[in-house]
Amino acid sequence: MQSPNLSPHLAAGLTARAKWKERDFDEAFRLAGDASDLASAAGDDQSWWDMQYLRAECRRDQGRIEEYLSLASELNGHPLTAASPELGAKAGTMVAVGLQGLGRLAEAAVTASEAAKLAARDPDLLYVQILAQRALIAALAESRLLDDAWRECLELENLLTDVDEDTAGKGYWVIGNVAFLAERVSDGGLYHDLAAERLSPSKDVDLWARFNRASAEMRLQAKLSDAATLRCIERAELATDIVGGSERDHLEMSLVRAHWNYLNKLYQAALDILEPLCARSSILATQTSAEAHFLLARTLVGLGRLDEAVATFDQTVKLFDQAALPERSAAVRDYLRDAVGAGDSAGDLPARDD
Repeated sequence: MQSPNLSPHLAAGLTARAKWKERDFDEAFRLAGDASDLASAAGDDQSWWDMQYLRAECRRDQGRIEEYLSLASELNGHPLTAASPELGAKAGTMVAVGLQGLGRLAEAAVTASEAAKLAARDPDLLYVQILAQRALIAALAESRLLDDAWRECLELENLLTDVDEDTAGKGYWVIGNVAFLAERVSDGGLYHDLAAERLSPSKDVDLWARFNRASAEMRLQAKLSDAATLRCIERAELATDIVGGSERDHLEMSLVRAHWNYLNKLYQAALDILEPLCARSSILATQTSAEAHFLLARTLVGLGRLDEAVATFDQTVKLFDQAALPERSAAVRDYLRDAVGAGDSAGDLPARDD
């Protein structure tokens, strides 16, 4: 029961946040809008800001990234944000996450770096700095700037010595991701184990789902199609089903399962997932859509369907170019050249596992 002394806009804000925690994102978004209007009328600028931030979080959690970025950008440009290092760092981090989600990786890295530097000025903003640092690492890692990403990981690790378990777990998770991408497989396993010790499905099922999905994805990129990887996939699938998840969540989860099938040479099973997935991939980040098409092309090679594979490789290159990832575009071209050069017919093509 709410205290009778609680201001109407604060009470409305608590209700909105409760709906967000219940994953009723549409209702939380609506209530946060009402609360922000009440806060504005009451002259409580901080509560207004917090409710606008919550509205953006709702759109992010729904996978509606363009709307999320629009709301985050509005907050980032607000005079109240400019006057506060804390708000500036938080809003900048939100913008960076939105940019990354739309495949604008270079902009995401710059924005996240600026947010991290802003937060680092004040030791009381440690948790805000960690959020920005994680966003910076994610953008660098997806850009395949792995040396830069690993350097920032070491900076992040230094920040995790005196934080709560949830924050530490999320930090070790990001570090483990980069280690796997950089082919530091033992380090990847170590940091993901540290993350798993600190994250719990009893605390946050959605977070547990995303962690296991990411862990499985990184292990698959390291070509670890073993029982431990399968356990990660199964835990992620179960947790995603429990929380519901957005369509984007389910597509990303399906991509991980398809990758598992591909590495285990279950090409038809992979194809059955990838064809409908790629047809809906416009709602994914551009770089994720590109990876899905690359996997589809390699699956078609594995099935000996060369003509379709070549067309899909071409589409993949365009998507990687659109995401400003020339190294990945080059990798696709190299793969296609090697595959076509291996034989004059589709039946002679190698079923590669990378």
